[in-house]
Amino acid sequence: MRAINEVFFGVVVLLLSLPAVFASWGYTDTGSNYVIDTGSNLVFSVSKTNGDINSIKYYGTEYEGWPTGQHSHVQSGLGTSTVTITQYSNVIKVEIKYLTLKHYVIARYKYDNIFLLTNKGDSTVPAQRFILRLKGGILPSTSATSDYYDTGSTIIEASDIMVNSLGYTKSKHYEGSNYGRVIDYDYVGKSTGSLGIWLIRSNHEKASGGPFFRSLLRRADATSEDLYEILNYDMGHTDPERFGLQGPYVLEFTTGATPSTKWFARNADWSWMDSLSITGWVASTGRGYVSGIGVSNMKSGFTYVAGLSNSNAQYWTTITTTSGSFTIGNVLPGTYTLTIYKNEYEVGTK
Repeated sequence: MRAINEVFFGVVVLLLSLPAVFASWGYTDTGSNYVIDTGSNLVFSVSKTNGDINSIKYYGTEYEGWPTGQHSHVQSGLGTSTVTITQYSNVIKVEIKYLTLKHYVIARYKYDNIFLLTNKGDSTVPAQRFILRLKGGILPSTSATSDYYDTGSTIIEASDIMVNSLGYTKSKHYEGSNYGRVIDYDYVGKSTGSLGIWLIRSNHEKASGGPFFRSLLRRADATSEDLYEILNYDMGHTDPERFGLQGPYVLEFTTGATPSTKWFARNADWSWMDSLSITGWVASTGRGYVSGIGVSNMKSGFTYVAGLSNSNAQYWTTITTTSGSFTIGNVLPGTYTLTIYKNEYEVGTK
């Protein structure tokens, strides 16, 4: 393989826009919750006790929460936390601190989104995933949906691999039939045609498993439904657990359309978060890129992927088939191993 360019850093001027603020935009402290109105069609609340998102209303309809009383949170809930809120001109930030973990829930004026970030300080607090817990029966599922547990299904392994009355095996794990590998999807969720609920994944730089990792992404039954962002799922890979800030990952509500591509990890401009005092945040001006001039001896009919990894972060991109060139952007400073994959097979490292 030919030479790899060094990582360069530049400086740009970043400005936080200042739109006019109307009465609906803002938050209310109810004593037990911070209720946040985005000034658009989305209103949600965050518990002041444990940081759970315990209500999400879109056009006035409640969609969040299981009938058992469980809500949306990191892992299966953090427990009693220090929860604070800060309002800027066009951003509201909730910070949840639990031992060595910090979790952020952010609203932006006039957007039907909830922006989420999770900083894992160390292994003291297990943090495998963020779970968005939704009411059941809102989004479409059928008996053939592979992560939908039909009423009357029978457990065949552990507690979450089942078979239904038609003989379909169901599991929320390793859903290759739905979304496949991390490199293959930008979001999870569903649409009814008039309502879309989507969870757009982060760049997974602090997750583990690399570009081809498969894990749980959705789960549903007749009474409840989940969407997941994987923070570090320790099943089926040998990568180290990485610590630090993962995100943003983004919850988006729509009137049926798929989510906006502007929030996809490979497209998003997060410069408006630079001044929000998020622990572990590294602006684009503190990041660089790695470019490969060309990979030789590529064979037709195969997809080649370039991956960067160390104990601190991971990145990847598809290599151009015509020239063998590639660029991986928004890379944290550090020394990385570059791996070239032919399909999923490792064919070179540097």
